[in-house]
Formats: sequence, structure tokens, C-alpha cells
Amino acid sequence: MMYSLEQFGAMISDRLRMDAYCAAIAKHVRPGDTVVDLGCGPGIFAFLACKAGARRVYAIDMNNVVDFGRHLAMANGYGEKVQFLCGDSRQIHPPERANVIVSDVRGVLPLYSHAVGTLEDARTRWLAEGGKILPTRDILFCAIVELPEYCRKIIDAWKSVPQLDLSAGLPLVLNGVYGARLKPEQVLSDVQVWHCLDYKTGVQASASGRVKLTASRDGVGNGLGLWFATELGDGISYCTEPRSGDTVYGHTFLPWLEPVRVGEGDVYQVDLHANLVGDDYVWRWETRAPATDARAAIEFRQSSFYGNVLSPSFLQKHSAEFVPVLSEAGLAERWILDAVDGNRSLEHIARDAARLFPQVFRRVEDAFNRAADIAEKFAR
Repeated sequence: MMYSLEQFGAMISDRLRMDAYCAAIAKHVRPGDTVVDLGCGPGIFAFLACKAGARRVYAIDMNNVVDFGRHLAMANGYGEKVQFLCGDSRQIHPPERANVIVSDVRGVLPLYSHAVGTLEDARTRWLAEGGKILPTRDILFCAIVELPEYCRKIIDAWKSVPQLDLSAGLPLVLNGVYGARLKPEQVLSDVQVWHCLDYKTGVQASASGRVKLTASRDGVGNGLGLWFATELGDGISYCTEPRSGDTVYGHTFLPWLEPVRVGEGDVYQVDLHANLVGDDYVWRWETRAPATDARAAIEFRQSSFYGNVLSPSFLQKHSAEFVPVLSEAGLAERWILDAVDGNRSLEHIARDAARLFPQVFRRVEDAFNRAADIAEKFAR
């Protein structure tokens, strides 16, 4: 995901996050250290590392915001110390090993795209022996939550056209993964840890855990709320729990298939699984509870896989037995890649591409834009 400067500004102004990272960098970076700022954005952590005495900082991001970071580095007097690298850190050869790696490549949760694998790669390829990786650990929490208005908005959208019955879409909708802003009074049970990511010893991208959640009061449960706490070493940490207020991260909401009347002391068994498939996580959440005087037994088996609208064509093309053949658009992209040979300008490539593939590029401008995108991603 490519963030805007507005989004980077929100990250910088989140005091919960920034106060902890400022303290951790000041604590762990020593004069003369080499530091990696992974997923650096405009380079704020890199500059804090320089302030703490770092000799060299490698600031890495896939976003072109690194160009803005170079400007900020010069403005702060760190232009000679911070080397910005634009690209995927997993595809960059480390110029040297780092004493400290600092990063915040999470989304709402640490289980976000290839973030976990990126940190594991950095630990094995970029970190010097005895070096420190910040965060050292992320802890994932789960609780039953009461969000009637939020759920009503999700469901009512599929009941908002009086002339049509759209209710067949609800099973897909209620197997979705949603972002939310939970308040303390919306938490209906105790809070349990369901998974830990220990970056010091090595982590897997997939996560799973089983918890038993005990209702702390009577209410109506609408699903599960998820958040995390991060440890940055030597007692420095923060948590995105609902009591922390409106953090930049927010919370994850996994809805149940129907509201459940919850009584104080009721125990719910929850199995949570998150598996990285391609660039995204597929979530599975299963909830069970025995019958009580107030309700029947509960057994929900849900997955974000059921919430995906997958066409037969998509499934066919992701089958191991599928034998692919390039389409006209694929042939055009391959031609452009071959044309990026160090001998032709983008204008020249675009004119030839538009002439050779008129079904793909109706105008030279269309070919130029595609060639520029390919050059930005693959050229050097």
C-alpha cells in the first residue's frame, strides 16, 4: 500500500506510537551504530537514530516518499548520514549489517500483507550478530464486542433497496474482515492473548490460537474485536486496546453471523487462524458456546474466504493445473519489458507499443503511461 503524506502525518502525530518509538530509539541506538529504518516513510525514525548518534542509517521504503525524506534529511543536517533506498528490502542486498533495525510496517494488526516476512528477512539478512530488532515482540488480543450500530450499517446496506431482495449477499458480508474504532464500553468479555510474534527468535507469517472468552457482563455480542500490543525492549511498549483512545491503527472486527445474547459468566471458545495467501491474509474464526437458559448452543464457522467474490475464471487461473497463455495485454507488457534495454527512451517505446498493440493501447499516451509504470517498478 502506498501511503499519502496525510497518512504519514497521522502516524507521526499519534503520541501513543511516537512516544514509545522515540524512547526506544534513544535507548537502544548507540553512538557509531548502523541502523536500518524499515518501511521508513519520510524517515522520522531514521532522523531520531541520527540524533541518538547513529553513524549510518539505511532508510528503506517501497513508496516514493523517500524522495521527500531526502529533502527532510538535508533540512535536518542528516543528509550525509541517511541513505534512502526505494524498493522491497527483501530484494535489496545489505551494504552492511545493522546494529539496530527499527520498523513499523503493520496495518491495523501486525498481520498485514508481507510485513511479518519482511521483518524475518531483515532479522536474518540485515541484522548483525547481537543486534536489536525493534519491535522485539507483538502480542495479539481478542475479545467479544458489542457493536449493534456498526453491524446494522453493514447489514442495512443490503436491505436498502425496497424493490429488491439482496439478503442472499449477507452470508458473504458477514464473513468479511472490518476495520473499527472500539470503545472500552463495547468490550463484552475478558481479553485474551491468542498469538505472539517474537521477532528476536524468528516468526512465521501465519498465526493461529484458541482462547476461551468469559463474558464480563450481560449484553448482545456481535463478534470479535482484535488489537495488539508491541514491545520495544527494556520495558518500552504500547497497546492499541480500546482504552488507548483513537490511535492511528484502530481495531479489527470479525462479525458473527447473527447477534448473540450474552450472559455474565458465559464462556465462549474461539479458534482464530490467519493465513497469508498471496498478498493478503485469509482469516478463519470459529465460535462455540453451550446452550444456556437464555439461548441455544452457538456454533459459528466463518472465514474471509467465504466473503470473497471469486469468479470461476479467477479460481481456474489459480489452479495448479492451469496452463497459462499470454493475452494480448500480456504480450504488450512483455514487449515493453524487453524494450526497456537501455537504448530507447520512454517516448520511443510508447510509440512503438501503440503501433504494435493497437487493441491494448488506443493512444500513444496510454502506452506511455504503462511503460512509465513498468520503468518505475523495474528500471534502474
